[in-house]
Amino acid sequence: MSVTPDTQNFDFGRVMSQISGLIGRNFVPFFVLALLFSGLPSLFVYFIQPMFMGNPASPGAAGAGALGMVVTILIALLPAFVLQAALTRASIDDLSGKTVSISTALEAGLRYLFPLLGLAIMVGLGVMVGFLLLIVPGIILAICWMVSSPVLVVEKTGVFQAMQRSLALTRNHRWALFGIFLLYAVVVWIISILLVLATAGTISGFVTMQTLQPSIGMGLVTALLQSFEVLISTVGVAAIYFELRRIKEGVGVSELASVFD
Repeated sequence: MSVTPDTQNFDFGRVMSQISGLIGRNFVPFFVLALLFSGLPSLFVYFIQPMFMGNPASPGAAGAGALGMVVTILIALLPAFVLQAALTRASIDDLSGKTVSISTALEAGLRYLFPLLGLAIMVGLGVMVGFLLLIVPGIILAICWMVSSPVLVVEKTGVFQAMQRSLALTRNHRWALFGIFLLYAVVVWIISILLVLATAGTISGFVTMQTLQPSIGMGLVTALLQSFEVLISTVGVAAIYFELRRIKEGVGVSELASVFD
């Protein structure tokens, strides 16, 4: 039976429990996927980006820089969309009691690669315009469209339908989602400090990380940090989507998983 958003509040603790449970039960396959489709591409970008920078005064530097930007964006983003859909599918399978299959998850990831690319372009443009309007509108739009990706994957909608659906699902719960967003930022900040300290050994290594020349150590830190960030954020958004469907529509995970049968 469906419920209205006035009858149940967003259960912050339940979402945190689902995120930790999903990652804890599936850490190895989830992290391997995150490393392959996020960490390694970021490592590759870390080392090839300086090659496109070159000497700004040399002829053709601007064209090479623009080409390099396009190449690095594609290298970073396309695998990330595969990972996004794959982890969403794997999370649904886990929460519904099914065995998580990497091959099945990757199949879903490849299927939704280009739809998610289109969605990312539209959401990115909207949020960018919002940030140009004194930042706050950009944050609001990012929260409003937070679950558009799992909507597209699970409900098999189009790009604009997914964005509209996310607006409806997040309505009346955006302050709670903003709180989760802040918590995620703090967790990522702590993880980044720990990783850099483990590699550089001093807090100065963290402060100067962006000014150092490319090195294997910093490259590995970048790859690991990116893997952890994407793993937490993707599984987190999936768990938020499940919770919003539960409290607004009374839909269980088993019903969500049936779309893949």
